[in-house]
Amino acid sequence: MKRLLAFLLVATSALHALDLTLTLPLDYQVVQRSSPGKGLLRIAGELSEAVALPDVAMEARVMGEKDQTSWQRVGGSVAGKKLAGTVEAIAGGWWRLEVRVMSAGKELAKGSVAHVGIGEVFVIAGQSNSANHGTEKQTTNTRRVATFDGKVWRIADDPQPGASGGGGSFVPPFADAVATKENVPVGILACGIGATSVREWLPKGATFPNPPTLVSRVEQLPSGQWASKGAAYEAFIARIKSVPPRGFRAVLWHQGESDANQKDTTRTLPGKLYREYLEKIIRDSRRDIGWDVPWFVAQASYHVPGDEGSDDIRAAQASLWKDGLALEGPDSDALKGNLREREGKGVHFSGPGLREHGAKWAEKVIPWLDAQWTAPRNVSGGTEWSDFAQLPECHSLGWVSANVQTKSTTSWNGVLDEAKWGTPSPQQAVARNWDWKISEAQWREAVKQKGEGKREEVAFDLWLPEGIESVKGIVVMSGHGSGEVLFKRADLRKLAQELGLALFKFTGNPMQRGFWPRSLLFDHLKAFGTKTGHPELQHAPVFLYGHSNGTGFSAIFTSYEPQRVWGFVSMRPGTTFQVYQPGAAQVPGLVIFGEDDSFLARPSKEENLAVVPALRKKHAALWCSAVEPKTGHGPGEKTWPLVFSFLRHSFTARVPADADARKGPVKLLTPALESGHLGQNWSAAKGGYQKLPTAPFSDFPADKATASWLLNAAFAADWQQFQSTGEVHPK
Repeated sequence: MKRLLAFLLVATSALHALDLTLTLPLDYQVVQRSSPGKGLLRIAGELSEAVALPDVAMEARVMGEKDQTSWQRVGGSVAGKKLAGTVEAIAGGWWRLEVRVMSAGKELAKGSVAHVGIGEVFVIAGQSNSANHGTEKQTTNTRRVATFDGKVWRIADDPQPGASGGGGSFVPPFADAVATKENVPVGILACGIGATSVREWLPKGATFPNPPTLVSRVEQLPSGQWASKGAAYEAFIARIKSVPPRGFRAVLWHQGESDANQKDTTRTLPGKLYREYLEKIIRDSRRDIGWDVPWFVAQASYHVPGDEGSDDIRAAQASLWKDGLALEGPDSDALKGNLREREGKGVHFSGPGLREHGAKWAEKVIPWLDAQWTAPRNVSGGTEWSDFAQLPECHSLGWVSANVQTKSTTSWNGVLDEAKWGTPSPQQAVARNWDWKISEAQWREAVKQKGEGKREEVAFDLWLPEGIESVKGIVVMSGHGSGEVLFKRADLRKLAQELGLALFKFTGNPMQRGFWPRSLLFDHLKAFGTKTGHPELQHAPVFLYGHSNGTGFSAIFTSYEPQRVWGFVSMRPGTTFQVYQPGAAQVPGLVIFGEDDSFLARPSKEENLAVVPALRKKHAALWCSAVEPKTGHGPGEKTWPLVFSFLRHSFTARVPADADARKGPVKLLTPALESGHLGQNWSAAKGGYQKLPTAPFSDFPADKATASWLLNAAFAADWQQFQSTGEVHPK
C-alpha cells in the first residue's frame, strides 16, 4: 500500500504539465441546441501521457468576449490517454471552450477549442438550386454561420462543401437571417446535387417505370423497370449521420425541376409518383437515422420564362405538407425575372435571387423554429406544453441564503450539539437555520442593493390529461434530481387522469432548488392557463415534490403558501435543515430518506431523522418520515408507489369533492390531528427493513408527540408495508 501511495504521489507530481489535444468539438462546430438557452456539448480528447490516478475528473467552461461560465464538471471519464464526456453549455457563440483534467484539486492538463457554437443546424438537399449553382457567390455577414463537409467545419462562405457546383447558394443569407433572429450560430450540412431527379435520390433498388433525363445514378433492370443505384441516398444518410442523433433541426429539400416538364416527355415524372418517391425518401431516411427528423419541402419546378412551373409537381409537393409528412417550404417558382440568371432566362438564381431565396426560406423556417419550444405535443394520453424564461440568479435559494436570510441559529432545535460536527465553519452553523421569515420586500431590497446576478434558462413543462374539463389540482415538481423522471412517468400520468390533475415541472438553477418571490410559480401557472384554455390553473391547489436540494422548493414554498398546498414530498433531502419549516406544519408532508444516502449521514443520521419528530413535537405537524433501506440518494421503482399513495390520500383528505378552481381559490380542508393514524419512527440503530407499529391516533401506545402522523388507515398500511418490505402494491 505504501508503494502504491508513493507511486501515485510521484505520478501526480510528474503529470503537472501534460498536453491535452481536444478532438471534439471541432473548431467552428455548431452543436444543435436542445432548448432556447442550452445544448449538450460532446467532449473528446487525448492526453500526451496516460493517467493512472484516483479521483480524476474533467471540467469545462465556455468564454465569450464579455461573458464566461464557471467551471463545470464534465460527465464522462478519463481512461489512460483518452477522455470523453458531455457537458451542458449555454446557447450562443462563438464561444472559446476550455477543458481541464483535475486530480485532488490539481490541474493536470488543459486544452481549448477557439470557436464553438450552440445553436441551430440544418441539412440542405435537393438539386442545383439547393447547391452551389447560383451566379454570385454569397458570404455570411454575421460570420456566425459554419458549414461542415463531414470532417471539417469552416465559416460558410460559398461554395458550400458537400454540395455540387462552385458558385453561389442561398445558404449564407438564409443562415444569417436565422442567426440574427435567434442570436445563435447556425451550422449547415449541404448535400444538394445538380440536375438530379427525385428518382436518383431513392434508396438502392427502389424501382420506377421510366428513367430520369440523366441516367448515371440509375440502372435498367432485365424486366424493363428502372432502379436507383442508391448513391445519392447513401451519401445523404452518411452526411446526416456525421452528426449525433438529433444533432440537427431539419432537412430543407429543394428539388423538382428535373422531374417537371422534361423535353423528352417520357422522362417527365407524374405528380402522383413524385409524391410517392419523395415520401419514401422521407420515411426511409427517418427510419435509417433513428428519429423523425422534420422535412421542409419547397415548391420547385421552374425552368425558364414560358415554362414557369408544373402544376402536377407543385400539387405533389404541397400534398406532403397537407398530409403532415413534411412542412411547407417556400414557393421558389415565384422568383422570376432578374432574380434568375441571364436576366431571367435561366433556371438558376442570380445574386439578388439567391438573397431573396434565402429570405424566403427564413420566412418559413424561423416562425416554425420559434414554435418548436412552445407548441403543444400529444404525449402519454394528454397534451404537453413548454415555456422558457431567462431568469437571474437572485431568484435562487442559494442567492437568498447568501444575501437575504437572517444570520441566526437560535430557532433551530437540533438534537446534536454543533461541536459534534467536528469543527464547523461559521457558515455551516448559519446554514443550520432554515426557519426563514423573509418578506418579498426584504428580497427586493437585497436585489436592489446587490444586483440580479447572471441569467440562466428555466424551462417550464405542463401536462394535461386528454379531455379534462376542469383541473382539480396540480402536481408541481422541481426538476432537480428525480423531478424530471417523475414528470414523465406513465403511472403518475394515469393517476393524474383519474384524479383530474395537471402536472407541472420547472428546471433551471434560478428556481429548481427553491426560489423567491413565490409569484414566479403563480405567474407561470396563470400564463399556462391562458395558453391552454384552463384559467383555473391560476387558482387550483397544488401538491409539491422536491428531491435533494429541491426540498428547498417543496418544504420552504409550503411554509409560505400553506393555504394553497394540499401536501408535499421531500425526497432524500440534500440538506435536511431545509425541511424544518414550522409554517408548513399543518400541511401533510412526507419526508423520504435513503438509508445509504451519504447526505443522511451529514452531520449524522440521528440529527437528520430528528427533524420530522421535532416538527411533530413543537408544532403538531401533520408529517411523517420514511426510510428506504439499502438505497442511496436516488429513488427507485419501489419508492414511487408510496409517493403516489401519499398523493392520492392527501388529495382526498384536503381538496373538497366539489372544489372548482374556475370560481376562484379553493379553500382546503385541514384534517384534525386526532383523525389520523400514527406510526413508530424508523430506528437508525436497527437499520434495514423494520415492522413499525401503526394505530389510530387515540390508540397509539407510544409517544404520540413524535411519531409519524399518517393520513388514514389505508395510507398507514402502505407506509407500514413500505418500511417492512420496501413494497407498496399499486392500487
